[in-house]
Amino acid sequence: MENDSRCKFLRLRPKKLLLWLNIVCLDAPLVAVAWQWLFGHCLHMGVSIWARGALFLTSWLIYLVDRLADALSLEANSPRSARQRFCLRHKKVWLSLILVVGLIDAAIILLRLNREVIMSGTCLGGVAALYLAINYAFSEVWEVVPLKEITVGFLFSAGTLLVVIPKFALGLSNMGRSVVLVAMLLFAILCSLNCMSIAVWERELDRAQRKHSIATRCPGIGISIRVFCVFVALAALLMAAIDSSLLPIALSLSVSAALLVILHFVSIGDDERTALADLVLLTPLAFFFVASFL
Repeated sequence: MENDSRCKFLRLRPKKLLLWLNIVCLDAPLVAVAWQWLFGHCLHMGVSIWARGALFLTSWLIYLVDRLADALSLEANSPRSARQRFCLRHKKVWLSLILVVGLIDAAIILLRLNREVIMSGTCLGGVAALYLAINYAFSEVWEVVPLKEITVGFLFSAGTLLVVIPKFALGLSNMGRSVVLVAMLLFAILCSLNCMSIAVWERELDRAQRKHSIATRCPGIGISIRVFCVFVALAALLMAAIDSSLLPIALSLSVSAALLVILHFVSIGDDERTALADLVLLTPLAFFFVASFL
């Protein structure tokens, strides 16, 4: 009996580890910091530890608030994903975490970031707040205009590169600026494709919960998503051929896009697939570890 219990634990452990980052909303902040570092590294821009901390905490805070609002908006008899069940089970802890993260984030932003970044972040934060308000108070708009996932992807990429964008043009030629802008655009598209892929995998859950997504509005969007992933991968490699200094960004974009396509064909539970969708965007970590040891 003891051996059976041990075998059961070993079978469950990888699944729990796979879901954990997604359940507590830590996967997206890690992705944001990883890509911020990669762009800063390739463009030879110093990003302070405070800017990285603010990005991590701000993105974590937004995802915590979004997850809580998402879980609370469900009807009592609605089916729920693993992340929604966890949030509802630990609602008081979740609220406390939002308060603590929010206070620490505000302190770092006000005391350690410059005025330009604060102003830009405030504007972007206002747009994010508007998105959340529309998503939960007027969610029917996504049925008419199925741009929710694209909006999230571009907001996420803008927040990730908020510190980098004002500085990237310094010392670059017109061609250099154009190539970097293409890299940023491809990153935004990749983030959108990530969100759209999750919408495809959770189409039936969204329908059961009476939610709207690009997948509920356009059931055949899955094929288009995979095609665009291939486009991102090839465009990134072409970009690297034009400017070799952006090779780490190009390889990260290409590998992440390829892995996202593979996830569409892997036989795995929806909760695990959703968790992996964010983890495949952590490809910049490979270059971070290489740069740390060289």
